[in-house]
Amino acid sequence: FLIKISVNMNRLLLLFLMFLVMPVNAQIRIVDGTDGCPVQAASVFVDDGKCVGVSGTDGTLPLPKGYKGTVTVQHINYTSHEFRTDTVSNNTVRLTPYTYAIPEVTAKYERPDYLVITAYERSYMITDSVPSSFSDAVFDYYIPLRHGRIRRKALSTRNLHKIRQKENGQSEYYTSPTMIKLKKRSLLDKFRDKGYLDDSIANGIMKRSRNGSIQAIKSDTVAKTLTVYTDSAFGGSEGKSYNFFGMKFHFYSYKKSETYDTRHGTPTLRNLVSMYEYLDMSLNLPGKKFKEVRGQTFEELYVTGIRHCTKKEMKAAMKAEAQRTVTVPQGIPPLSAPLAEAVSRMN
Repeated sequence: FLIKISVNMNRLLLLFLMFLVMPVNAQIRIVDGTDGCPVQAASVFVDDGKCVGVSGTDGTLPLPKGYKGTVTVQHINYTSHEFRTDTVSNNTVRLTPYTYAIPEVTAKYERPDYLVITAYERSYMITDSVPSSFSDAVFDYYIPLRHGRIRRKALSTRNLHKIRQKENGQSEYYTSPTMIKLKKRSLLDKFRDKGYLDDSIANGIMKRSRNGSIQAIKSDTVAKTLTVYTDSAFGGSEGKSYNFFGMKFHFYSYKKSETYDTRHGTPTLRNLVSMYEYLDMSLNLPGKKFKEVRGQTFEELYVTGIRHCTKKEMKAAMKAEAQRTVTVPQGIPPLSAPLAEAVSRMN
């Protein structure tokens, strides 16, 4: 009898240990299909077309608990990927890097005044998990090679909104998302000043702060690119709150990234390939008729042309009228299916 009890206790103990080591609610993560590194800041859409957030620093997806269905992830440096959760092996999904090359700089002047970067930009806003507005544009950036500020000239712009009819017959639409801007002092410059780029093969997290923010580098020796990025500057899921004249702002996350071409040695601003910024925040206005709104803004920039010009040419270009319609340049990564569908219904 004692032997029988001992055997049963051993079985119970074994089962208990098995439960301890079994992953509970294991999270799906996305990684680079080439080197297996985690892919952070990819937008994540589920079956009903809602955006549930972005992938974490370790590549984990913020899927609803127990979710079983289709997932679509989109990232500026990877091909959009759709999969079903029940087909994922080892809770890991591998993404295919998107090859996007920038043109060579054309040397036309012996001593030019400006470096001109032509860029296609797009931004979209997610309001309470639903795509609410989309903007895209083509800009020329005039970057002084000596002194002065960067000037930006809009060649074409487009703003689309999700319009909802209210009960009183009035239309309600959402504001356009902001557009990212080039700055003379880039994130790459800041990383270089801190010595993060002193090692030519530097890769991974360079600094991790107590509030959860990170500063990291991804060096792709195959694609010949260098990506510098910051993640979760507001610290984890709790974030930070601010009160401004009765308006309550709560910031959850801020992410920023720049990717450079390294085929010609040490990268500078003229080697920029693409960049993005992501902000997740909520706004609560005073008064009972207002409800708290949570918004996520995705901003992307793709370099499509590089040249030089004189000061006289810059001034003439700034006076020229902008185009009326936007033509998406060839080679730009397409929007994921859920986002493209949502944009097609905007006005």
